[in-house]
Amino acid sequence: MALSINLNTCTTVDTNHTVSISAGSGVTASTTTTGFKTITNYVLAPNSGVETTIATVTFTPSTSYYYVKEPTYKLKATNKSAYNITETVVRDSKNRVTSKVFLIKCTNTVNSFGDLILFSHETQEILDLTTNVYNNALIQINSFELETSDIASGGGVRSFAVKGDAAARFNLKVTRSSDSKTYDFSSTTFTTPATQLSDKPIGSTGSFVSSLHFPNVSSDDVYTVELSPVVSKGTTLSSVIQDSTDDLKSTFTINQYKAITISLTSISSSYDGSYSGSPKYATTTFVGERNSTVRLQKNISFDFALSANSFTFTRGYAANVASITGFDFRSSVVKVKNGNQTAGTVVALDDVNNLVEGMTLTGTGVTGAPRVVSINGENKTVTVSVAQDAQGDGGMADDASITFTYGGSSTSKAISGCEFEVLGLEENDNGFLLNAATLTPVTTLVDGDVSSATIDVDSTAGIKAGSTTTVSGKGINSATGSISVSSVTDGDTVVLSASQSLDDDTVLTFTGSSRSANLAFDFAITNFGTTDHTITINLDSILTVS
Repeated sequence: MALSINLNTCTTVDTNHTVSISAGSGVTASTTTTGFKTITNYVLAPNSGVETTIATVTFTPSTSYYYVKEPTYKLKATNKSAYNITETVVRDSKNRVTSKVFLIKCTNTVNSFGDLILFSHETQEILDLTTNVYNNALIQINSFELETSDIASGGGVRSFAVKGDAAARFNLKVTRSSDSKTYDFSSTTFTTPATQLSDKPIGSTGSFVSSLHFPNVSSDDVYTVELSPVVSKGTTLSSVIQDSTDDLKSTFTINQYKAITISLTSISSSYDGSYSGSPKYATTTFVGERNSTVRLQKNISFDFALSANSFTFTRGYAANVASITGFDFRSSVVKVKNGNQTAGTVVALDDVNNLVEGMTLTGTGVTGAPRVVSINGENKTVTVSVAQDAQGDGGMADDASITFTYGGSSTSKAISGCEFEVLGLEENDNGFLLNAATLTPVTTLVDGDVSSATIDVDSTAGIKAGSTTTVSGKGINSATGSISVSSVTDGDTVVLSASQSLDDDTVLTFTGSSRSANLAFDFAITNFGTTDHTITINLDSILTVS
């Protein structure tokens, strides 16, 4: 099936170069120039799914000119993947671009109209500089090769190469932003005095090769690398590596970021006073490089204890087995109120960066338990689910700190870039990790022979009445079903759901309530993000204390 394809290319009018266009077979091309733009229109009818050459576009600078910014393109199309644009660059002995060819091909399966390729470039005259102010013949540094990607927090070694004419000479200085110390090439350390590599010849090989040693850091740092020619010795820099504001310098920066620490902790807001032990909440940390996607996984086992009352499962799952979900893992960010609150559901903030829908709001003046319903980035406001009181009626005041909290990896990603996974041995269809939360069975002894539903025991600590708290032991008759705890009358008496005949000192085991609990799962950081971050397990959504 034949398609209808219509494409335009646009170039900037420049008398210092020419753009020649050779249309492909079966392509109709027409060119018009208006003001500073030249538009070429290509019309073709290729077969569906067959690659077709649309055009070859060749950029050539005029005599005594070169491309100081080589031609590049930007494709605007409804189906960008249909286009295959290859580039061929020609450079002279000084690495200057003297020609560039673009071959445009298209493979499409639908009609396409109004697609556009925008070309950009910049030409510059080749100046015939042969001597400097000292009448020395000019020689050139053509390139400076040094990897500029982020340095790991633990430091490392970076090789570099300065290339150019054999007699060219250069200076090289590296400055650290945190303390303004400069690199000492002799000691390979950063020192207080101004140090640099001075008046170094490139040599007969045309390349000077050495290395830089970067230390480990505990805070972010930036290194400024400055290469300069020794002009008095007749050396200059190729325009390709010159700074835009100084043709006698080639400057760039390298970032080094401290390691990112992700803390996994836990808290109970509702029952904090009941938790015991030291520490009463468990914490572990993960350390990795900024934005690292190298997976770091740990097996987590957090134990919790109560000084009084009992744990049961918040979600009401089967006795001694409960679940956790990724939304039990909460992340928070603090925002500043912008202006005194007026009555209503719209809350103005200094910024709404890092916020996501569903977050809860807490802080002085927050009315009720609102959640974020929508976010307006332009107006820096959020709409919440509960109408807020005006500031004069106890609502939020200007500059109040408001904490926004929500669960899941997508929330921590929005706040700090951190992404995580929670894994367990078994997962149900709703994403809950089963068997991840457990209660330690309570064991006690029968205190005296008994033939009744009311049983004296050595201690009822950790035993809570309820249908999910069941009992087992020698002599417990469960022929008609599980025997549960109907009530706990005092510190040494329980009432069961059915009468039992038990001997003194019979060991009874109660499950479904306890003063000891455990969370066990695998936790993996899949992206460390850009800042230190704390992820908090919301224990209240897993364990109830009563």
